[in-house]
Amino acid sequence: MKSWLSLTSISILLLMVLVPANVVWAQVDDPPTLEISNEYIRIVANARELNTGRFSLGTTGGDPDRAEDRNKHLIYGGDDPWTSFTTVRIGNQNWVFGGATNRRAGRDGVYGEMLEPPTVRDGSIVSVWRLGPVEVTQKLRLARSSTTGLMDTARIEYQVQNTDDEAHLVGLRLMLDTMLGENDGAPFRVDDQAILTDTVFYSHNMPEFWQAFDSLGNPQVMAQGTLLQPGITTPDRVYFTNWGSLADDLWNFDFQPGRDFTRRGEFELDSALAVFWDPMPLQSGSTRTYVTYYGLGGVTIAPGDLSVGVTSPAQIIADADHRQSFPIIAYIQNTGQGEAREVTANIRLPQGLQLVEGSAAKQLGNLDVGDTIQTSWQVIPHGELSGSVTYEVVVDSINSEANRVSRSIEVVSPAKLQIQLRGPDALRVEDERLRPVPIAVEAELRNVGGMAAHSIETRIEHPIGLVLAQGDRAVKYPSALGPGETAVVRWFLEPTGVSGNLPYSLRLQSSAGEQVVNNFVLIPSTTPRIWVGEPSGFRDDTIRPGEYFSVAIWATNIPDFQRASFDLYFNPEVAEIVGQTLDISRGTLFVDDRVQPPVNLSWTMPTVDNQRGRVMGVAGDRGEDRPLPLAFGTLITIHFRAKAPGYTDILLQNANLYDTGGQVPSFEVVGRDIVVKE
Repeated sequence: MKSWLSLTSISILLLMVLVPANVVWAQVDDPPTLEISNEYIRIVANARELNTGRFSLGTTGGDPDRAEDRNKHLIYGGDDPWTSFTTVRIGNQNWVFGGATNRRAGRDGVYGEMLEPPTVRDGSIVSVWRLGPVEVTQKLRLARSSTTGLMDTARIEYQVQNTDDEAHLVGLRLMLDTMLGENDGAPFRVDDQAILTDTVFYSHNMPEFWQAFDSLGNPQVMAQGTLLQPGITTPDRVYFTNWGSLADDLWNFDFQPGRDFTRRGEFELDSALAVFWDPMPLQSGSTRTYVTYYGLGGVTIAPGDLSVGVTSPAQIIADADHRQSFPIIAYIQNTGQGEAREVTANIRLPQGLQLVEGSAAKQLGNLDVGDTIQTSWQVIPHGELSGSVTYEVVVDSINSEANRVSRSIEVVSPAKLQIQLRGPDALRVEDERLRPVPIAVEAELRNVGGMAAHSIETRIEHPIGLVLAQGDRAVKYPSALGPGETAVVRWFLEPTGVSGNLPYSLRLQSSAGEQVVNNFVLIPSTTPRIWVGEPSGFRDDTIRPGEYFSVAIWATNIPDFQRASFDLYFNPEVAEIVGQTLDISRGTLFVDDRVQPPVNLSWTMPTVDNQRGRVMGVAGDRGEDRPLPLAFGTLITIHFRAKAPGYTDILLQNANLYDTGGQVPSFEVVGRDIVVKE
């Protein structure tokens, strides 16, 4: 059983036995953990007050061809995950993602503020923490294994966003406390190597995947971590070591090449690994994503005196422009009664596959009873190839019968995304206003290739006359698209007063490459204007003496609008403002309703002179940080009372409009005649 105490902490246990017998240690009921699962695996996230956000992984049905791996551990923790944790390094500060802990793993870490507790959303377990200047989102969901081809793998993703005004160095360490059923110290298997001691791999020699199992003859669980494939963020470093060393340190840790996996400070084998993405500058407002996979591995096994298992990707990509090599790995275990002498392994490739280099036959030496060795070949497709192909590995020795195993690979075309970028062909002008605004733009992405498209980034670009609507963002990240799948991404744009056939573009980057699609929208010409609206608030269609009516002063189609000022004149013989300033309302252009609750902006209450029919000093200012791309709203609303029959001109004088660059040089000012009848 894994202990959460090192030897240096045993003194705490000695103190506990001295507690008086009448002291009761209270157990508070914690909220349940969260889980997503299918017929193969389950991902469990901790939702308790302590260790919040930490996760474990286990099987449900496991490999459908074997019953031995049902309901087994893949990451230690079960329904109470705590031993695995993630460090986010910001500058020289190490933050631990999630809630604080009272246990050994990450106990000395710095913890941030929870913005969103673990929540199941869109098939993922999502949780969000603020760690100093960085907002970190953890997403856990089910994914397809590269070797089994089944949804028996956990996709582990972290999105880090710099919410500060300046750049920061940001990196991430993911520590996984691996466990294979009841085996907490099984070796890691990488290409030709069985890793039993502290070992590191760097980005330049990073294996595509590693696997772990306890026995080829009777495996309980076959685990796999995938490090190189489309959609995965290649690590800078991966360390295989003991859990205690990683649990006690947050970033750098006690690493001793050649030391076995005995847990530091204790006496049991306890293997674990740490995946590092080294700190890199993250600019203000920018987001970076780290993704890795861990779950079940696909190994095809043929039992015998020399048990042999082979593994390779379930799918490979091959067409005229894409030819990527891939590994085929063979595991051989002596499950016979005596030493196997001069063991050989020979690979037989179908037409269309060839070795990158080296010989098809491998001389592996002698193999003691119970021992396991492994070897690998690097293979590449050539010529025209598609569909399913099968290779065979034959294992032999001079004193035992030969054994052979076959495994199939699906050869598919690469991902290929078709894009349709849609939006209105043209806007129209109705009642002084461009419509429809905001302009809805959508991109439909369809994968017409044979492989999933990963790491999809879509960016809307608009070089002139258009801006993103408030709250929208230029860059969006759709989920991976499998063959035949479709996704729709939407943006909202606003005009800025520039007329003409304005361009906008979608720039897409993914594992399928980079693409750019252009489109246009015709923006008709509009005139910047301050004008007096029609009177409202009276009965029937006629204003009569004694009735009240309201008049709004509008500012429309003002590019980059920031502030305005003017005076207003009316006929005091025909109308009056009875309540003085009580009958005057702030204009909508000086209220920011894009935030909740709405914020009143700078606005000067004018003075009212009913004797001479004047409203003097109307003024408002949105400030330098809240200009409008294209203003459409009211500057003021005045409630009049009709005094006597006659005409009153509502006139605007001394009108000034300002954008962020200074005074607007040209705009129209339009008054209105209002009639009061008997």
